[in-house]
Parts: sequence; C-alpha cells; structure tokens
Amino acid sequence: MASSSNPSNLCLDLSLSSDPVASHQGKVWCPSFLSSHGPLTDEDSMMMDPTTATIVARNLLTPKDSQLLSGRSDELAVQESLALSVQCAGSVSNMGQRLLARSRQVESLMAEVENLKQEIKQLKHENRTLHVLANNYSSGMKRKLDELDDRQRFAAFFQRHLFPGSSSVPPRFGALNDLSSVPPAPMPPAPMPPAPMPPAPMPPAPMPPAPRPLAPRVLPRSGASRTQPL
Repeated sequence: MASSSNPSNLCLDLSLSSDPVASHQGKVWCPSFLSSHGPLTDEDSMMMDPTTATIVARNLLTPKDSQLLSGRSDELAVQESLALSVQCAGSVSNMGQRLLARSRQVESLMAEVENLKQEIKQLKHENRTLHVLANNYSSGMKRKLDELDDRQRFAAFFQRHLFPGSSSVPPRFGALNDLSSVPPAPMPPAPMPPAPMPPAPMPPAPMPPAPRPLAPRVLPRSGASRTQPL
C-alpha cells in the first residue's frame, strides 16, 4: 500500500483538455432562411420584398429564443415581440441615418471632385497660354539675335573694306544679350572720294634766241666805198 502511494508510480494522462469552458460549449447556430420557394439567395432583398423581410425576421430567433417564447403567454410574447420590433426599427433608423450621412459625405466629395476638375481645366488653359507666350518670346529673341549677328557681320565687312588699315576687334558673343534691347547705331556715312588734283603746270617754252645783227659788206668800187648788208 505504501508503494502505491509513491508519486513515482502515478500515471497522469496529459492528453485530456483541462479547460472547463470547452466541455460546455454548445453547437454553432446556423440560421436557415427558408421560404415557400426554397432557401433565400443573394439575389433576394428585404428592402424590396416584404415577404423576404418577414422570413428573415422570423428566422432570426435562435432556438433558445423560440423555446423561451413558447413557454410564455400570448400577451407576454406579443409584448416582447413588440419590444423586439422597436429595437429593430431603432436599428434600421440608425442605419438609415448613417447611410444618409454617408450619402451626404459622398455628395460633398463629388462636389470637391467637380471643383478640382474645373481647377485642372483652368490650369491646363493657363499652361497652354504660357507655352504659347514662351514660344513667341523664344522666336522673337532668336530673330533679334540673328538680326544683331547680321549687323555685326555687315559692320565688320564694311570696316574691313573701307578701312583696311584699321584694327577691328571681333564682336564678343556674350554681349549679344546686352545689345539685344539697344537700338542699332546709325551707319557712318561713306567717306567722300578725294578731289582730283589739278594738273601740274606745263614748263614755259624756251624763248627763241634774238637775231644777230648782220655785218655790213663792203663792195669795192672805183672811187668810192659802198656798204651792203651781208
């Protein structure tokens, strides 16, 4: 007997559940909504068909509730049914208010969406306008830069041909933006051609020599001398 009381000889069965709640757990209640046409489906609606609403309300009572109602008098059952109806009506009213608030919230969100669509449309129009202005400004600036480049090339050409001895400084490209808004300077007038030099005076012709006087010739005559010019 003493050996039987030894703790080492005790065999404990640990496979059994020690939870007392699990042993008292009942069956899971699965209500079945049966009508004269068969069970209800997903296509049936309590809001559109009062018969379906009656079937659902009747089958919402658990078997325990049905047992409790069967043991009560008709008057008490009617009163409790009325209380249950009031509770259902309150729940439906609460759900309706929540749905109404949600619908108003949806309407507010839709109004905000419409406002955002209008703002997006206006922003797109402004973007198109800015794009056109930017293109026009770019085209105008390019045209002005081309004109300024042509004027500088023409000025360098005229300076190179009219003043070949002058030193010309090549234009700086960085100064094009500074000179784009400045009106071009007037072109200098072309220099007048030099007046023709008067012809050099001709040297005077040499004077002819003065004639020499003729020496008189003496002719011999008898008795007298006669002088004749040579």
